Amino acid sequence: MQWLMEDAITPDAGLSLARMTVAPGVTSQAHRHSDCSEAVHLLEGSVAQRRGDDWVPLAAGETLLIPPGAVHQTRNTGPETAVLMVAYSSGARIYDPVE
Repeated sequence: MQWLMEDAITPDAGLSLARMTVAPGVTSQAHRHSDCSEAVHLLEGSVAQRRGDDWVPLAAGETLLIPPGAVHQTRNTGPETAVLMVAYSSGARIYDPVE
């Protein structure tokens, strides 16, 4: 994750924005954010985005909203590195890993 905006960069930003890359075949750790929603926008590649119990396929140009508290993770399902923009409705997210 490359953080572009958050409270640590600009105090009281009130939101977070990051650029995320996921290598082919990699799945991120399952986690949740109890304090904010998250919007995932796929710029390049193809991924399956877990939201709760469902895996939603995303192609470049598609966006998925993840509500507060929903378990989620990203799986690169394609042969190239996936590039995503990720926005959060909080400038200092709570990150809760899920086993």
